Amino acid sequence: MKTLPNGITVFNATPHAITFWREEWPEPVTVEPDEIINAQPVEQVVERRNGVTLVRTAFEPNEAGYAVIERAMSAGADVIVGSLIAAQAYPGRVVAMTPAPGFERVPTNEKRMNPDKFTVF
Repeated sequence: MKTLPNGITVFNATPHAITFWREEWPEPVTVEPDEIINAQPVEQVVERRNGVTLVRTAFEPNEAGYAVIERAMSAGADVIVGSLIAAQAYPGRVVAMTPAPGFERVPTNEKRMNPDKFTVF
């Protein structure tokens, strides 16, 4: 967990380091992984048409994920950043990243994430 220069304390619930950046910062800030939050994918059949099955994948939370969320909040996290899957499974409690302006279409090792805007479900 790390407090960014904008004052936001980030808990990283992904399996990889996240690099945040804002133009006026002297340098990017990297937040190493804390604890991973997982969810279980579950397919729901939407329709069967012309021999094809159309499904919607939903992501179900679990007790282990809720326990990580509670630890992160107790430790003072302002945001818990997880994968898109975790953000969907724990809506409003786990957020997903958005790229920093100008870093939308760069290779993964060059990515910089926005410290002021997150995706919620």
